[in-house]
Amino acid sequence: MKKLSCACLTIAVLGLLLSLLACNENTNVEDFEVDPKFEYFPLEVGKYLIYQVDSVVYDTLVNGIVVNETTSFVRERITDTLRDNSGRLVYRIERSYRAQDTLPWEIRDIWVSLRTNDQAERVEENLRFIKMVFPLIDGVSWNGNLFIDETTSIPIAGESVEIFKDWFYEVRGVDQAEQIGDQSYDNITTIVQADSENLIELRFAQEKYARGIGLVYKEMRILDTQKISEATPWENKAQKGFTMIQRLIEHN
Repeated sequence: MKKLSCACLTIAVLGLLLSLLACNENTNVEDFEVDPKFEYFPLEVGKYLIYQVDSVVYDTLVNGIVVNETTSFVRERITDTLRDNSGRLVYRIERSYRAQDTLPWEIRDIWVSLRTNDQAERVEENLRFIKMVFPLIDGVSWNGNLFIDETTSIPIAGESVEIFKDWFYEVRGVDQAEQIGDQSYDNITTIVQADSENLIELRFAQEKYARGIGLVYKEMRILDTQKISEATPWENKAQKGFTMIQRLIEHN
C-alpha cells in the first residue's frame, strides 16, 4: 500500500505541474516572447525631432587654449524610404541646423537609418553605427562601431582627434523613469557607447532613448591633453577635443 500511495502522489504532482504549464484557450505563444523594445528606435516617414545642442570646443593656438562655447539647434526629419544594396528598407533623415531658434532652418546633411529584427543602424557622416541590438536587455554589450576604424581621425578646430578609440557599447538601464532637463519620461533606455579614461585621453559617450519617441539625450566628452595631472579637472586641462550635450525640445 505504501508503494501505491507514493505512486499516486507522484502522478498527482505531475498532473499539477502539467496543468500549470499548459496554456489555456486565452493564452498566446507571443505572451511568452521577450519584448524586443523596437519602440525605442521608431522609424516612420514624417516623424521629426528637434534638439538643442550645447557644445564646447577646445582650440589649440600658439599662445594657449581657446575654449569656444556655442548653442545651436538641430532638426531631424524622416522624409523618405529606399532600399539598400541588400534590399533592406532604409529611412532617409534630413538634418537641418540653425544658430538661433528665431532663424530659418538650413539643410546641412542627409543621414539614413534602418532597423532589423536584430539591430538598429544609423549612418552619420558616412560612418555606420550599430546603435542598438534587439532585444534590448540591461547589461548587454556589443561592438557598435564594428564598421569604423577606431584610429579614424576627425578634424576638431584644426586638430586631428581619434574620437572612436576604446568605444564599446553597453545597455545601462532599460524602461526607467527619468527627468531630462525639464521633461519627465516614464520609459528611458540608456546606452553607454564609450567610458574610458587615462592620463592623456578621455572618451565618454552615451545616448538615452524614450519609448515611442527615440533619441532624447546625447552626451559626448572627447578630450585630449599633454598636461599630466590627475587632480586637475578635464575642463581645465583639455588641449583639444570637445564636449557636447544634445537634448530633445520638440517632437511629433
